[in-house]
Amino acid sequence: MDKLLVSDVGRKCGFPMNESATSLEVLGWSRQGIAYPQLTDTQGVSRVVVEHRGAYEILGPFGAHEAILETASRQIADDPTDYPAVGDWVVHSLEPIDNRRVGIIEVLPRRSSMLRRAPGSAPVPQVVGANIDVLALVVSVDQEIDEHLIERYLVTAEGGNASPIIVVNKSDLGGAGKVRDRLEQRGIRCPIYLVSAKNENPHDQLVELLNQGSTVAVTGSSGVGKSTLVNQMVGDVVLATGAVTSEGSGRHTTVRRELLLAQGGVLIDTPGLREVQIWEELGLETVFHEIAAVATACRFADCSHRNEPSCAVKQATGDGRIDPSRLASYLALCEELSDLTDEIDEYQRSQRRRRDARQN
Repeated sequence: MDKLLVSDVGRKCGFPMNESATSLEVLGWSRQGIAYPQLTDTQGVSRVVVEHRGAYEILGPFGAHEAILETASRQIADDPTDYPAVGDWVVHSLEPIDNRRVGIIEVLPRRSSMLRRAPGSAPVPQVVGANIDVLALVVSVDQEIDEHLIERYLVTAEGGNASPIIVVNKSDLGGAGKVRDRLEQRGIRCPIYLVSAKNENPHDQLVELLNQGSTVAVTGSSGVGKSTLVNQMVGDVVLATGAVTSEGSGRHTTVRRELLLAQGGVLIDTPGLREVQIWEELGLETVFHEIAAVATACRFADCSHRNEPSCAVKQATGDGRIDPSRLASYLALCEELSDLTDEIDEYQRSQRRRRDARQN
């Protein structure tokens, strides 16, 4: 379907549209890389902009609507990742299915999916955001820089097929260059931007990301100035900004993930996650590139880099080629993933026992 039809499908079909009608191109459809789906005259495509408990807000050529997952789609969902998430493209009904909300019929294939372990005791995944091109992690020069937490974010981004960047905010206070040097010397390779949210205009490099039509997810701890940066890039005051205490801490002003239209692209504003429990190992070798490169010389292919003889990683750590703190961070994540695998296996066994008990 060409751009005109994608933008104007609602008018051509004669269904009501509200003032929030937004073309799929503006929402980033051109980056999705899939063919426009075959639809009936009573269906449309929109993007999920807000996720509530069991309900969603979507935006597209028919405007902004509240939506819920149709019963048939809910019944075939085998995994939490089968449910819509902020950033997803969805096929939905054009008429409300409960006098108020339209029904989501299908979640279209994702080009990227950032996963973490969901809060709670059950070892199940949660989609933090879908179809994200860039994850921008905001840190601040007036707060302690937690390299281990940064590396968790980077692994989550790389594992989900999103490109991570680090935004060092409040550069006007001084010391931003030292933060960048510290991260680069540690071995972090992703782009690092030095910005000041006090500037009236958004940072040129961040604007350039959006001008390419990207979907950029922004996250960071409270008090780092994330909401101010988002407001700058959106070009309006769409997010509340919280005061920062004399100790440098701030209150959380983002309480939900939300997709926002920005200058040339799309932003997904996300709450800062105090705990980033990773779900998969896909990004480990990319983030800890120096460890992955040296590990090929280990005597054992499954070397854990702890007590095995002829461990090239331990030798490289001893002679200064690998930062001991980096290795500690890497090993902690490997152990966490190993424990997660065991926990998932036990959880699945318990689920099977419960099903068998119900059937008998």
